[in-house]
Amino acid sequence: MSASAPYPEFWVRKMRSVFVMFDHDLDGVVKKNDFVDFCIARAKCLLKQEQIDTFKDQINNAWDYFWAGPEKRVNVTLRDCIYNHARTFREPTFQEEQRKWLYVYFDTVADKNGHGYITRKEYEEFLGLFGVHPLSVPPSFEALDTDGDGQISKEEFVNAAVGFFCCTADTPAKLFMGPFLA
Repeated sequence: MSASAPYPEFWVRKMRSVFVMFDHDLDGVVKKNDFVDFCIARAKCLLKQEQIDTFKDQINNAWDYFWAGPEKRVNVTLRDCIYNHARTFREPTFQEEQRKWLYVYFDTVADKNGHGYITRKEYEEFLGLFGVHPLSVPPSFEALDTDGDGQISKEEFVNAAVGFFCCTADTPAKLFMGPFLA
């Protein structure tokens, strides 16, 4: 997809939903602290100190790489958010960076008990880090549990996340971050 081509509407809806998750004051701008500080404050209620420390690094890196983009913005508009996440279509390494980040995140934060999979409760806490209401978890969990074994494996987690951010089609991965907000 070229930089001048319009982005697929379904993909834009997903990015708009993620943007709205963090535009808490509804001013049309997500500031770095709207994203980072909010997630870290939530982590303090849901994670152990060692996980919080790892999560702080991860969420700061996520802001710097995925949200702020090469321009290193501290304030991101919806247009900026869409453009920066659309690098998945323009930069061959962008999707691989997502995968690396997600594997580390799975191992150190999401899989809280270290068993190699995420339970429904762990997924609820994962979504809770981003402010998603617990009642939104069951349909998301079921959509990501592609083999129906009652847990989300590392591969299911990473594939769903990459699918959420990179896939332009309407797939079950659309529920990775919970239901659409916008």
